[in-house]
Amino acid sequence: MQGHALTSFVPVFLDSAVDIIPLFLFALFVGALIEEFVSERFIVRFLTGRNPGTMVLSAVVGALIPLCTCGMVPLAVSLRRRGGDMKHVLSFLTAGAAVSIPVLLLTWKILGLRWVLVRFVASIALGLLAGYASLAALGGAVGHPTESPANGETFDVTPIAGRSRLRSVWRCFLGQVKEYAPWVLVSLVLAALVDVLVPGHWVDILYGQRTTVGSLLASVSGVPFYFCSGAELPLVRELLAKGMGFGPATAMMLAVPIVNVPTFGVVGKWLGPRAALVYLAMIVVGSTLLGVIAGRIVGP
Repeated sequence: MQGHALTSFVPVFLDSAVDIIPLFLFALFVGALIEEFVSERFIVRFLTGRNPGTMVLSAVVGALIPLCTCGMVPLAVSLRRRGGDMKHVLSFLTAGAAVSIPVLLLTWKILGLRWVLVRFVASIALGLLAGYASLAALGGAVGHPTESPANGETFDVTPIAGRSRLRSVWRCFLGQVKEYAPWVLVSLVLAALVDVLVPGHWVDILYGQRTTVGSLLASVSGVPFYFCSGAELPLVRELLAKGMGFGPATAMMLAVPIVNVPTFGVVGKWLGPRAALVYLAMIVVGSTLLGVIAGRIVGP
């Protein structure tokens, strides 16, 4: 039995790796280009204002930034110090942790165009929920900006030579490969194990129902791991093939990159442990709600 499982595991793992890794590397290179050539000055203009449209813009901009949660948090802290208000910054952070342009490319390759649209819209909606809910849930638990730009200058915009920028892009690309690759491999291994060892009726019992429980379980599935956004896709694809519902799959893709122990540590250093727990609880509730909605409106 063990020998049969091993011989089945290897081809499943290799097939998924060959299918996913080339586009994964291409997506990271696109992300490195964006990170190098899109400045913080461009981003920060979307993180203030009372018009609800500015909240949507902050979530959209966050959703296009090619950083994982542990990269988004330092950026969010920096933007907060430079004058972004808390609800805009959390909207930006949450949408950006849930999705990015490279992740959308991977989602299209692995799950198809419909999932790209669902993931993008749901990530923006989650960012908006987190931003507005923070006003009531966090209250005064977080401080105000502690730094202000001198003489009206917010960022260093000194021109950088072309070759230097290309070297910077390459370093960024290599850094993202080192950060993302281990968790993509973990996801590929878990997906292959699910394919070989997990009976379909187990997946159906846990995640296949159109109930709030299925989406809630999916939202907290990533707590022991640290899947950067997109790294969970091989596992989600395999779970869908085994009977996972549309709603729980949506909830898992939204929450898994954010609701985990490493993210709690990173966010806790910024907001404090209590506020970090409240924030992650908001993400679980928001992801569960959006999963239920997606399952009923978009799902089969």
